[in-house]
Amino acid sequence: MQRVLSFQMARGLSESSEFVTKRICFSLIFSVGFLSLLCGFLLGRFATQRAIEFRAEKKRLELAGNGLENTEYLQRLVLEQLERTPLDADSERKCESFNLKEDDISQVNDILSNLSLIEKVVKHQSYIMATIRGSRESDRYIILSVSCEGVGVALELAKIFNQIQKEYKWKPRRSLIFCLFSGSSNSCTEVLSNFMPHKIMAYIVVHHQALQGKGHFIVSGSDIVQSMVLESANIVKKWFSYNNQLLSLNNIPYNITTSRLALDIPHAVLSFMNNNITYNENHHEREIRKIIIAQILAQTIWRFSECLIIKWNPNYFNETAFKALESINRIELLEHKEKIQQTLDKLLINIKTLNEKIDRIDNINILDTRILNDLLMDLDRILLCPDKQYQSKTDWIKFFKSNQEPFNIILMHINEIIKCYENAIQLLQDQ
Repeated sequence: MQRVLSFQMARGLSESSEFVTKRICFSLIFSVGFLSLLCGFLLGRFATQRAIEFRAEKKRLELAGNGLENTEYLQRLVLEQLERTPLDADSERKCESFNLKEDDISQVNDILSNLSLIEKVVKHQSYIMATIRGSRESDRYIILSVSCEGVGVALELAKIFNQIQKEYKWKPRRSLIFCLFSGSSNSCTEVLSNFMPHKIMAYIVVHHQALQGKGHFIVSGSDIVQSMVLESANIVKKWFSYNNQLLSLNNIPYNITTSRLALDIPHAVLSFMNNNITYNENHHEREIRKIIIAQILAQTIWRFSECLIIKWNPNYFNETAFKALESINRIELLEHKEKIQQTLDKLLINIKTLNEKIDRIDNINILDTRILNDLLMDLDRILLCPDKQYQSKTDWIKFFKSNQEPFNIILMHINEIIKCYENAIQLLQDQ
């Protein structure tokens, strides 16, 4: 066999030679190639597995806490900045001064237009509207409608969101709209006609007297949005240890003193109750109320924007209905009272079934969230049950007021409520 490589090793007087043949050379090359191929395969498999695990962990974090747990530190940051920010600074527009004169429009427009997070600002004769485009569901909207002192709160909230976006590359999942209007007439309702109703997930209002009251924090509105606001208020109260004097949330008797808006979309109205207290409050007390309502607004908007599924906890709804039914004590209405209770029980069972279905979902895509959220918003609209004048047939304040009405009027109202809840049950059963 031909010798291709050789070398000699001399030891003393004797010599020996070692030869490397072609067979050994090729064997060595093939062995190195095979080992390289094997290592490459194992390394690729390891990298692929790590990538799969990374995506799974990322997905788990996105799903954690209904999509809110992963950004909890940002939620806290927003609320802490609102606590530290003086809401009566130069940017705040007082009720008596914000009257949409040209100077006011220009100043507010300049503030909003200089925020990089805001995509578009529209000036109108009776309102100013700023839009923050959502990153994933841009055709679903959370609308904040404010006037008077609430304008300063909204401007500060927009600036803080803008700062969060700059520092942490955050953008809301769904689109946010800030609508600022003047006076007691809510001109922002004109904006609603520009959207298809099912695209508005929540319409949140801080009206012109929201901060004038010195009593309990109250919220009225459609059942699901009202529940979300109260959950947000509970979070704010827990995180900042507000006592019951500052933020009392066990206010069913007070919440049902304020009527729902004449709208057929999910909504909530936030305010402090005007209980005719005559003492002179100091500046600090007034500022605390502004901070509290700003924090509740921020948390509510964040939850509506960022949560994957707008899950409804009907506990407050159940308690309110129970209080309302307790007020029925006329003998001739007891049978109808029992029928309402049975219908409510059936509705709550179906809601529980829906929530259990949501809890079992372990892999949610955008289409799934859209379908489920649209279902919840449809449910909220059905529970509003507006008449031809958009007055809610299921508004409990009307029910309490009707207790002194003639029997036939009360019975008609009870039958309307039962019919509305039966429609809601049918919607849930059809899914």
